[in-house]
Amino acid sequence: MEQALATSRYTFRVPMSEGYALFHASSGSVFKVDGPDAEEISTLLSGDRRLVPPGTFDERLTARLRRNGFLVEPGFDEVAVVRERYWAARGSAPVVLLVTTTMDCNLGCYYCYESRTPDALRLTDAETLVDIAAQRLGGRKRSLHVDWYGGEPMLGIDFLERGSLALQEYCRSAGIRYHASIISNGTRWPDDPQSFVARHKIREVQISFDGMKDNHDRRRRYRPEHRSLTDQSSFEQAAALVDELVRHTRVDLRYNADQGNAGDLGAFIDFAKARGWFDGPFRCVLMVAKLSAYSERSSFLRPHELDPERFEELQDLARRELPSKAQDDQDIVSGFPHPKTSVCGALAHDSAVVGADGLEYRCGLQVGEPGRATGRFLGMPGVRPGDSPESFPDQSWWADFDPTTLPTCSRCSFLPVCWGGCPKRHLDGDGTAIRSEGGFWRTNLPRMVAAGFTDQVAADFEFTEAEQFRTGLPVEAPGETSC
Repeated sequence: MEQALATSRYTFRVPMSEGYALFHASSGSVFKVDGPDAEEISTLLSGDRRLVPPGTFDERLTARLRRNGFLVEPGFDEVAVVRERYWAARGSAPVVLLVTTTMDCNLGCYYCYESRTPDALRLTDAETLVDIAAQRLGGRKRSLHVDWYGGEPMLGIDFLERGSLALQEYCRSAGIRYHASIISNGTRWPDDPQSFVARHKIREVQISFDGMKDNHDRRRRYRPEHRSLTDQSSFEQAAALVDELVRHTRVDLRYNADQGNAGDLGAFIDFAKARGWFDGPFRCVLMVAKLSAYSERSSFLRPHELDPERFEELQDLARRELPSKAQDDQDIVSGFPHPKTSVCGALAHDSAVVGADGLEYRCGLQVGEPGRATGRFLGMPGVRPGDSPESFPDQSWWADFDPTTLPTCSRCSFLPVCWGGCPKRHLDGDGTAIRSEGGFWRTNLPRMVAAGFTDQVAADFEFTEAEQFRTGLPVEAPGETSC
């Protein structure tokens, strides 16, 4: 006897100019429903979980809905599918080493939350860095990416030069693919960026800007002990560097936005266009980032933060004014949003953050906070024999973090496309930021789906919290986890 099926907890309905689009967050499937029954069908499939009696849809449509996840067996554990995908991503993620050459920086940005200390990697630590890479690769993985970080990593350029060449030599001998990136303020680069990029296989450079020249220079001023070596301001130096870099490698422009410089974004986009940054042989991308209190140490930033509505206005401005190739929307693949299949380096089993203090961290935002370290690297400064897991209480938290088991995330229908958002927010217990992640998806997921159809939704349309947190079946079937 044919059994009833159940609707999925991960189906969303988006009104289109004609009919509705149904998007399944776990499978990534999307299809359009129109005609006289569109309202009834789309409502049935996208609301709270319910049983669908046999014969509700014809055989062909039923098969399609089952194949793409919109209909499931009543006892099917949909969260378990997301969990399996999440842990597979943690294990299969490429090896990334984020290497902090120094905690020093030549600029004194008002919002910087990192400690400025004398900690810096020594030239003799290059061999240890190779050992760390070999350990993480484990003879299993065939690709290594190194992200040079700081402080301002170029203040540790001697170590960067030696460490980079040592890693490249190891990778050549072991048949490992090697590439690198660097996060920099753009003021301390060598005179020949082309040669530097080629020598160190740098395929991406991130340069930050804090508005137009007046705002940028006021915020990113030189610290007294690091006076500029030229007459150029920090804005002028960074802009001149981007002029050169866009001819040789990808450049990611990070626009750090707060209440004081939000009004500069339009002028900055015009400035970048006029300089030809989006017309070079290599891609140049602009990302608007909201200055936020990422930790208790940076709580002083809260009065300066943009509210969600103003930040969304800036993102809309960037979407309108930037050429498509200058936009870096990682939530849309081939036109539609897709379920997550990758994790950040903090969650990748084989990646590591190498602190200038010789400590291992999971997240780059925690570098310089010894209480947040997850271990020590033997042979580096500050190593203490006999360290145990108890010396690093966050170690087990990072190893075990699983959004599919969290009380709220496990009930959330955005789980497959979100995976709980930034894990550090959960470690810090930042409920405000975690809730804002849900707000982001309620507002933006409908627009992402509509964009895949080159359509648009009403400006005020967004998903409700009830759609984010679905109720279960009227009578729970055996094996079904209650919402």
